[in-house]
Amino acid sequence: MIGRGRLRHIPKYLMLGIICALLVVACKRPLGRTPQKADTPPPQPLPEVAALPNPELPDWIESISPTDQTDSLGQIRIRFKSPIVPLESLESSSDVLENFELIPELPGQFRLLTPRMVGFQADRALPKATRMQVTLKAGLGDLQDHQLAENLAWTFNTEPIVLTNLPGTEGRRGSENDPIDLEPVLALDSNVELDLASLKDHTTLQPVDSDQRIPLRAVLAESETSLGSDYTTPQAKFDPSTQGWRYHLTPQRQLKKATQYTLSISSGLRPARGNLASDNSFDSQIITYAPLTFKGVELIGGADSGGAYGRFEKGLAQLRFNNGLVAESAVENITIEPLPKEAPQLVKAYDDDPFVNLNPWALEPETRYTITLGADLEDKFGQTLGETVTHEYETGDLSADLWAPSGLNIFPASQDLQLNVSTVNLPEASYKAAFKVVQPTDLVYTDTAYPREKSTDLLPPPGEWSAVSVTNAQNKILETTIPLRDQLGGKTGMLAYGVKTRTTQYERDGQQRWREPDFYGLVQLTNLGVFAQWFPDSGLVRVHHLADGSAAAVPVEIYRSELDSNQRGVPQPCAQGQTDPTGMWLLDAATLKQCNPDPSSPPELLVVAKEGGDWAFVRTWAYSGDYGYGIYADWEGNN
Repeated sequence: MIGRGRLRHIPKYLMLGIICALLVVACKRPLGRTPQKADTPPPQPLPEVAALPNPELPDWIESISPTDQTDSLGQIRIRFKSPIVPLESLESSSDVLENFELIPELPGQFRLLTPRMVGFQADRALPKATRMQVTLKAGLGDLQDHQLAENLAWTFNTEPIVLTNLPGTEGRRGSENDPIDLEPVLALDSNVELDLASLKDHTTLQPVDSDQRIPLRAVLAESETSLGSDYTTPQAKFDPSTQGWRYHLTPQRQLKKATQYTLSISSGLRPARGNLASDNSFDSQIITYAPLTFKGVELIGGADSGGAYGRFEKGLAQLRFNNGLVAESAVENITIEPLPKEAPQLVKAYDDDPFVNLNPWALEPETRYTITLGADLEDKFGQTLGETVTHEYETGDLSADLWAPSGLNIFPASQDLQLNVSTVNLPEASYKAAFKVVQPTDLVYTDTAYPREKSTDLLPPPGEWSAVSVTNAQNKILETTIPLRDQLGGKTGMLAYGVKTRTTQYERDGQQRWREPDFYGLVQLTNLGVFAQWFPDSGLVRVHHLADGSAAAVPVEIYRSELDSNQRGVPQPCAQGQTDPTGMWLLDAATLKQCNPDPSSPPELLVVAKEGGDWAFVRTWAYSGDYGYGIYADWEGNN
C-alpha cells in the first residue's frame, strides 16, 4: 500500500516540476517587450563598391538622389522631366524597372512612384558605413524618345563608423580623475555593429612609455540586443541604427598600477553589415589607479555674487584624494581637533568620490583645526592610506549675510508671533526694511510683496526704505525680532514686508560690485480659515475658526482676481453673502454668474471672510483643483 501511494504521487510531482520550470523560464524574459520570432539573418559584410564621381545628367533627367552622404532612412529617387511610362500603365510596366540597378543588392525593389519618378522601396533601412552604386542602364528612355546610350552610374554612402565614449575621455572611466583598476573591462560605443574580428585586429593597448602591446578580447556587451534575438523590436529590425552598440574590451593580462596606457583603434575597422572601413583612427589615454594619496585641501563655496554656500568668507574645506573613497571609511578615519559640534555630521563623503567636504556648520569661525587622516582610510580599490596624515586648516570669518522668511505665511491669531531677521557681519551694521499693513482689497491686484514695478505693488521702492541698525558682534549671528502685533496695530491682520542690505563684494566685468540679498513676504495673523469651490452652475464657501474648528457665521465678499492689472482701481465685490450657522454659504447659478459670466471656464476669484476686525481670504485660479489624487476634475464646457 505504501509503494502504490508513492507511485500515484509521481505524476503530481512531475507536473509541479514542469510548472516551476516554465515559471522560471518566463521570469527570465525581459519585461516590457513581446517576444518575436527571429527572422533576421546573421550579419554579413557587403561587397565593396568603388567610389564614382557624380555624373553629368542629360537634359531629360531632372535629378538623382542621394549623391553624397545620406542617413539610414534616405530615399533613392530618380526624377525625369517627362514620363517614362503612361499613367495608365504605371502598375503594369515592370519591364522598365529592369533598367535600374542597386549594388550591393539590398532587400527591396525599384518601383514607379509616378510616371516621372522611380524610387527604391527598401524592406530595411540603408545600412550605415556602406557605399552604394545606382546604375541607370543603357536603353532607358522616356516617352519623348530620349534614351541613354550608355550606363549612367553614381555612388553615395551612409554615415561612416563613429566610435564614442572611449575609456579615458571626458566623463568616462580611465581619466585622471577616475582611474581604472588593474583588471578592467573597457567599454566603447559604436553607431554601427562592428566586425568583432576586425575590432580585435585593429585595437591595441600599450603603455605610453613602451611598445609592448597587451592582447585584448573584444565582445559585444551582453546588455545589447542582437538583431537575431527573439526580443528585437520591429523598429530595430527595420533600422539597426536605432539601437546602440556597446563593446567590451578586456585585457588578457593584468595592467600595471599608476600607469598611463594608449588605447588605439586604427583605421580600417570594418562594420559587420556595411562595406566601408573606417578612415580615421580612434585613440584615448587611460590611467590605472595609483596608491591612495592625499592631494590637499581646497576651499570652495566662498563669497561671490550668489553668496557663500560654504558659510565662511574663504569657503568650506574640501579634502581631495587621487582615488575615490569608501564613504563609511572616510567618516570613520577623518577627524579634527578641536572637536567639532556634535551635530550636524562633520564629514560628508560619498562612495567612489575622491572629494570629501567638511560641513562648515559643524565648525566654528576664526578657529584653527588640525585635520587627521587615519592610516586605515580606504579607497574603492581596497587600498589604504598606510600612514597617518595631518593638515592644518583655519576657518576664518563668517561671510556677511542676511536672511528673513519669504512668501506667504498664515498663522493663528492666538500665537503672538514675531518676524525674525537674521544678520551676521554686515559691513554697514544695518539693513533696510519696509512694512505695510495689507487690506483685503489689495489682494485683488497682487498676491506677493515682491515688486513688479506696477502701481499695484504693496511696498514702496527700495530707495525709500528705512535703515535698521544692528549690533555687529563679529562672527555672531544676530536675530532681530519684529513684533507682528505692533506692526499690525492689533491682534489680527496681514503685513507686507521687505528687507535688503549689502553683504559681500565680488568682481564682474572688471568692476567691484556688492551682493545685495533681499527678502519679501506676506504674513497674516487670523482666526478664520476659508474654503471655496466652484461648479459651472453653483459654488460654496465654508468658514471656520482656527482656534477650535467651530463654524463661523460671517459676511463674505467675492472679487474678481485682477493680478494682471497694471493699475489699481477701486474694487467692488461681484457677490456678497453670509455663511449660515454651519459656516456654509451656497451660491446659486445666478449669484455665481455675477462673478463668472462665462460658465464654460473656471473663474479666478478672491474670497474674503470678515469677523469684526479679523479677516481671511482664499484665492482660486482657473486650474485650482483640476487634478488631485489621480482624478481630473477640470471643467469641460459647462460641465
